[in-house]
Amino acid sequence: MKVAPPVVGDLAALVQLGRRCHLESRFARLPYDGERVAQRFARMIEQPLSTTFFVAARQASGELHGLMIGTIDEYFFSRERIASSIFLLVHPEHRGGLAAIKMVMAFRAWAHARAAAEMYIGVASGVSIHRTGRFLSRLGLTLNGGNYSAWLPVPPGDADSAAIR
Repeated sequence: MKVAPPVVGDLAALVQLGRRCHLESRFARLPYDGERVAQRFARMIEQPLSTTFFVAARQASGELHGLMIGTIDEYFFSRERIASSIFLLVHPEHRGGLAAIKMVMAFRAWAHARAAAEMYIGVASGVSIHRTGRFLSRLGLTLNGGNYSAWLPVPPGDADSAAIR
């Protein structure tokens, strides 16, 4: 299992992995815009930022098993830095293997190299919450609360609100 930044040739596979993971997540009620995802991934690949972590996990054969995106910034209340995950996606058929372990360890090394005081990985997808929690705990992360949300109705006839979603 190799973990490395994706290349432009990975775009179709990245978009498909995103689509597959979106369908099983709590976000499935929202439309998946593959074109938007492809554009955002392409920009991240072609114009990488030192504050953005973006890796793909793949077998030696080249088969994509997962991806992870993170960012680093200062805490709101301190000049210390925190590295936060945005996505940690592993194809359902490859969960329990090395992909997630290697991506999280690469994220930890990336955060450490950028002098982060903390690494944060949230579990907001609603998929395998307890299993993911056990996995992250085994990697040395500590549960510090939970994620809470509420879906909001789109006001009738409010095209601008619908467009934002």
